Amino acid sequence: MDQIWLAAPSPAMWLGRETGAADWRVNAAAQDWADALGLRAEDVWPTLAAEWRAAVGGSDRGRLVAPPLCWRSVALDDGWLVWFATAEGERAPMPWRSAADKLALVQDFVAIGVFERDLRTYEARWDAQMFRHFGFPPGMKSPPMAAAIENVHPDDRERFRSEHERFLREGGRHSLRYRVVWPDGSKHDLRSLVEIRKDASGTPELMIGVIIDDSEGVGQVRAEQAINAHLAQALHIAEVAVWRVDFAAHRMHINQIGYEMLGASPRPDGVDLDEVRSWAHPDDRLRIVQAAEDAALIGGIVDVEVRYRDRHGGYRPVLTRRVAERDEYGQAIGLLGVAIDQTVQAAERERIQALLRRIELVADAADLGIWSADGEDGALEWNEQMYRIYGIGRDRLPGSMRAWRETLVHADDRARMSSSRERAVLAGEKDFEAEFRIVRPDGTVRWVVSRSRREEQGGRALLIGIHLDTTDLVVQRRLAEQALHEKEVALRASQAKSEFLSRASHELRTPLNAVLGFAQLIEHEGLLAPAALQLDRVARIRSAGEHLLAMVDDVLDLAAIESGSLVVTLEPVCIDEILRDAAQWLASLAERGGVTIHLRPCGGWVLADARRLRQIVANLLSNAVKFNRPGGSVWLSSVRCDAAAGPTWQIRVRDDGRGLEAAQQAHLFEAFDRLGVEREGIDGVGLGLVIARQLATLMDGRIEVSSAPGQGSEFRVTLAAAAALGPPAAPEVPDAKPFEVLYIEDNPVNVVLVEGLVALRPGVTLRCAVDGVSGVEMALAHRPDMVLIDMQLPDIDGYEVRRRLRAATSLDASRLIALSANGLTDDIERALAAGFDDYWTKPIDFKLFLGRLDEMVAHAVR
Repeated sequence: MDQIWLAAPSPAMWLGRETGAADWRVNAAAQDWADALGLRAEDVWPTLAAEWRAAVGGSDRGRLVAPPLCWRSVALDDGWLVWFATAEGERAPMPWRSAADKLALVQDFVAIGVFERDLRTYEARWDAQMFRHFGFPPGMKSPPMAAAIENVHPDDRERFRSEHERFLREGGRHSLRYRVVWPDGSKHDLRSLVEIRKDASGTPELMIGVIIDDSEGVGQVRAEQAINAHLAQALHIAEVAVWRVDFAAHRMHINQIGYEMLGASPRPDGVDLDEVRSWAHPDDRLRIVQAAEDAALIGGIVDVEVRYRDRHGGYRPVLTRRVAERDEYGQAIGLLGVAIDQTVQAAERERIQALLRRIELVADAADLGIWSADGEDGALEWNEQMYRIYGIGRDRLPGSMRAWRETLVHADDRARMSSSRERAVLAGEKDFEAEFRIVRPDGTVRWVVSRSRREEQGGRALLIGIHLDTTDLVVQRRLAEQALHEKEVALRASQAKSEFLSRASHELRTPLNAVLGFAQLIEHEGLLAPAALQLDRVARIRSAGEHLLAMVDDVLDLAAIESGSLVVTLEPVCIDEILRDAAQWLASLAERGGVTIHLRPCGGWVLADARRLRQIVANLLSNAVKFNRPGGSVWLSSVRCDAAAGPTWQIRVRDDGRGLEAAQQAHLFEAFDRLGVEREGIDGVGLGLVIARQLATLMDGRIEVSSAPGQGSEFRVTLAAAAALGPPAAPEVPDAKPFEVLYIEDNPVNVVLVEGLVALRPGVTLRCAVDGVSGVEMALAHRPDMVLIDMQLPDIDGYEVRRRLRAATSLDASRLIALSANGLTDDIERALAAGFDDYWTKPIDFKLFLGRLDEMVAHAVR
């Protein structure tokens, strides 16, 4: 629009709707008009614009007073276009009086050349634009026809001549396109519009016409044609079909590739839409219709892959993409689309699917889980085996690697997994392997091995990996490790036992040497040796015997514990009595070692077996004394503790002796391991602590130790608290008839020993039998209050003696006591189950023997 009014020969002004510094413009004709009137443009046009705005009043025409002008306006979107003319009755010089001038302006604006040629004389008249069109210098004489033809492109000359000859023959108006070549070599496209006028006889006499330079339009057409050609070539190379559906005509127009793809012959007027759909596989036709409706109603690009019949009678997969074509009102009038043959892609997809199926079969056969993840927080993909390994359904798939780790990996393994993976990433390692536990929804814990690979693509970390459930392998490995450990322990135990046998031989021979040696000295010297010397030798014999007895008891206890036959009886036990007894027993040992025992009473009671608790405390106190230093101390105390399972008492044995190294503490409770002190001449065989810990466990307790080299040790025995009991009543032994005891024993030494013990109780008489049969006869004759029966007699065993005695009703009141060197729990329980009233062991403990004898006497009196 601007080009038209700016080039128009009449004065015109554009005025904007918004007033301001640049709210008006004028064309060249208006400038020339102002110059012709002698007006300065910077004065007249602002004034004229202001006056017009004041006078317009909404009308489209009017008259201005100064200067005197008539005007006509046309409303535009951004303002008005005002045309001016000299007011009637006023004389004002106006340029553009000549039609030639106006034609010249139009010619310059649209590049039109005007020519005439007298066909009788062939004299031509060209305007200036004609010279420019043909590349001739302006101002020269109009060239002859032959000279003009020389500038026509060589490829167009023959056609140019033949067409002109045809124009001359036919006469009238004609049009011709051709190219000319300028002297500088540039090419231009021209279009001639000519009219051939003939005289009355029909002879051509005049050619008039115009020539228009159409280079720009033709160039655009050629560019578009080149682009279309390139596009068509690209579509042909890519085998992309292009199609268009006309809803009104109900037809589809397809390019050549499309027809070839569908195995159909090209049809210039297109194909009926229903016929095209009939070429599709019956199962796919509904999806084609649905895709068209979605594109028309919903909008956007819609894709669908369908099968179309090919020329061989089969079907090929074709991916079609369509978008709606709409009119100015937004209504869908058709579809534009492309189609791509997917035969190769479908075959490749099938090949990949077949490969995936084979991989899945292998994974299923090998119980192999396969997974992939889009980074730590991206989406996961699992195969079926992964779901089976984790025991979850598809609806429970974690949203990311991070969620996977936080919800399914065992809590104790999460931090280790995260840190090891971070180290691998920082080290630039692509491959990562980890073994960890997972927890299924039902609480089952399984071991898995994960191997994965990390790839960086487009700034993202892509992960792919496999999972293998190794629970059975881990169990087998753990069993193998346990077996190896047990083998090593057994080997160490065997070595320790070998060392123990060596030490036991030494330990047994040493006290036996004292027993036999001093016994022989007493036997040899008789009553000739002083009494003090004899007492000293007897004390040494007793000490050696006690040492032998303690070692035998330890071995028997360990055997009973390991076989599970040792039984403890739990009852309320006073801690202070246990500690006091242990301190008294170990007083002489502490005195010889220069160690002070400090006892701190607490008044506490625990649920324990009194005899076994004394054994534990005595062992701990003995070690605290033996492994102390001259002038050292040992503290015996106990502290009440409140635990979640209930109140407990903690018995503490603390010393300030040498202490234990960490390596020594690791083997502290292993059988026969004396931690190297066997070379220091300290008594023991390395069983005391082992037995103590086992006894504490049997009493539902535990033993703990804290120690450091040079700072002493503290052993703590923790047992459940018990309610206190009142003090036991002292047994009363009133004067009565003598208490009769029958001892059936074939060993004269044991008989002499028992005779000596009974002699300490004046109210008790003793008879002895040397075998089982004579013992039964003697019991039936004298009806004793108590019968002591050795279990291994030369004729019949103790069980048969007991059976025969119980068969006699006259002996119902007699107490039958088994007395044997067999001190194992199984032996004791068997005898009690057989009906014996009690079971006493050899070697005889004087204090225990006399105490139980006193109890029997008191019972008999009552």
